[in-house]
Amino acid sequence: MPNFVVSIARARASFAAVSLLAVLLLPGVAQALEFRLDGYYRYRATYIGDMSLEQEPEAPATTNWMEHRLLLRPHLRFSSGVHVQVEFDVMDLLRFGSAPEILPALGALQESGEAFDEPLPLSQSQIPGEDYRESLFVRRAWAELYTDYVDLKVGRMGDHWGMGLFINDGNGIQANDGDTVDRIMISTSRLQPVRLNLAFDTRAEGFINRNDDTHSFLLSGGYLGEVHQIGAYVRWTRQPSNSFNAVHADLFAATQLGPLSLKLEAMLLWGQAQNTDIGVEDLDILAGGGAVDAKLSIDPFEVGLQFGITSGDSNPTDNTWNTMRMDRSHDIALILFEHNIPQSPVGEFADSENQNVDASQALVGDSVSNAIYLNPTFMASPVKNLRAGVSFVAAFPTVPTAFGPEAPDFYGAEIDGRFSYMFHGNFELAGEVGVFIPGPVFGEEKSPIFAAEARAQVHF
Repeated sequence: MPNFVVSIARARASFAAVSLLAVLLLPGVAQALEFRLDGYYRYRATYIGDMSLEQEPEAPATTNWMEHRLLLRPHLRFSSGVHVQVEFDVMDLLRFGSAPEILPALGALQESGEAFDEPLPLSQSQIPGEDYRESLFVRRAWAELYTDYVDLKVGRMGDHWGMGLFINDGNGIQANDGDTVDRIMISTSRLQPVRLNLAFDTRAEGFINRNDDTHSFLLSGGYLGEVHQIGAYVRWTRQPSNSFNAVHADLFAATQLGPLSLKLEAMLLWGQAQNTDIGVEDLDILAGGGAVDAKLSIDPFEVGLQFGITSGDSNPTDNTWNTMRMDRSHDIALILFEHNIPQSPVGEFADSENQNVDASQALVGDSVSNAIYLNPTFMASPVKNLRAGVSFVAAFPTVPTAFGPEAPDFYGAEIDGRFSYMFHGNFELAGEVGVFIPGPVFGEEKSPIFAAEARAQVHF
């Protein structure tokens, strides 16, 4: 083990020497390169009441945890026309207490003579475990070339369109997910504010020289000005080995009329497949949805209303797919469509693989689907840097028969209160509390769910 430490020290010294030599020998490159770092650090503590919805459960279970995430976005500018961007996730959603400084030391004995695992502090002579290797990884990296006529982007990058209902890069500070693609994209640059994008994506790479890859061809763009926007996103995805073809079409429009902002997005998904990974043959896909979002901002108040709809499937077990799922990063509430409901910590499928939670009987998941929802909000800034308000969500099944012949017609209602305060322009303290009152979809006389969240965020 001492030899290992010496090797590490020598490697670090060699790396430092090579880095210093490069700076000394390549001053022109060092001077030409511009570096900018964006991102955020987020700490979040979450409490969720019993999501089994039982009024008198045998084992009532609340869920609470703390986690943090550091997102780094280095931007390298070699010249006005050549850029490289990278996104690093550091401790991405890593729970507090997940072996920050200890490794188990096996073989220790209690006074009774029984073996137990005693925490052992880490030192430089010990190799970190799996939690450490997963605490830093590159999420995205891509190169950009800008010319007078077209722009070129190549690499692994985020994908976003419109309100983010279906295509969402997850770059919001509260997002946990995001759409990432391996892409080659050419865009017009001379027609601003009109912009057209043509892209080729590799969504899944199979065996080399086999016809089992999944690719997408994308055409998007429109009039994308600062005040008014209208455009379309059309993506064709195919996998020849399964005879899978799917077309996703998305229309988006937005405008700013003084204090009033309006956004509209409508989407359609159509496709077919002879074979699927879920064991369904001759699958037909037809689903759709959309949303309208309106906000009126008159300082210090802001009133908003969002109405959304996604299609559902009356028979989820047949070979037709009619359920449209919005992106997981499109959040409308603290509880509803953010967590699997109902779920139980004592169910048959609760184990260490799923954090001791059985969600096999869940009727709603972590995205909006088979739903019509109304989401009015009211926010105010009574003093500088402070925002506080309330949000209400009521949701109904688009196809109630998906939940059985009795056709329950109401998911339930949720009310959330939230606040945030900004210190020194980039350190933010925020919190949110909410209660979800389940409707007939979950059965009669179900217990409400309470939840709370506290956050500390640094924007940079």
